[in-house]
Amino acid sequence: MAVKINLGCGRRYLEGYLNCDVSPRVKADKHFDANSFPYPLESGIADEILMDNVLEHLDDIPRVMDELHRILKSGGILRVLVPYGKSDWALQDPTHKHFFTERTLEYFCEGFGGPEFYAGSRYRLVKAELTTDSTTLRHKLRNSIPFRSVLRYFFFNLYDGVTFELMKP
Repeated sequence: MAVKINLGCGRRYLEGYLNCDVSPRVKADKHFDANSFPYPLESGIADEILMDNVLEHLDDIPRVMDELHRILKSGGILRVLVPYGKSDWALQDPTHKHFFTERTLEYFCEGFGGPEFYAGSRYRLVKAELTTDSTTLRHKLRNSIPFRSVLRYFFFNLYDGVTFELMKP
């Protein structure tokens, strides 16, 4: 049976996952602080780790990436969803400590030349995708703007999030 971990589950408790969170006020299978290492999880047990809007809140990204690498099995997938660094969603929350673009996690991947003295673990990049929300009329109008993929270099709020999939080789 595949072991899937929802790290930083918050109010989103997922069936079929080991749900983990720091807050004792939310339903979780394990409660621990993701800023304290090592995590109380065995090495090489996870087929998948999901971090949905968590990584931007943590203190030491290179150390977190090493710890996630330790927990993943070879061939395991790390799914990371974060607010896009050039969006209101990233900038409005005062608890965000880091900002991400679609290239940020390449730093931890094979073949991208990130300094290995910060994080020794290397992943294989499977996907880095900009995402949009469409819950409001403003979002729907914004999403119809032509050439958004180019205009994002000049304007903020053309995308809302970034979804990464990284594989442990």
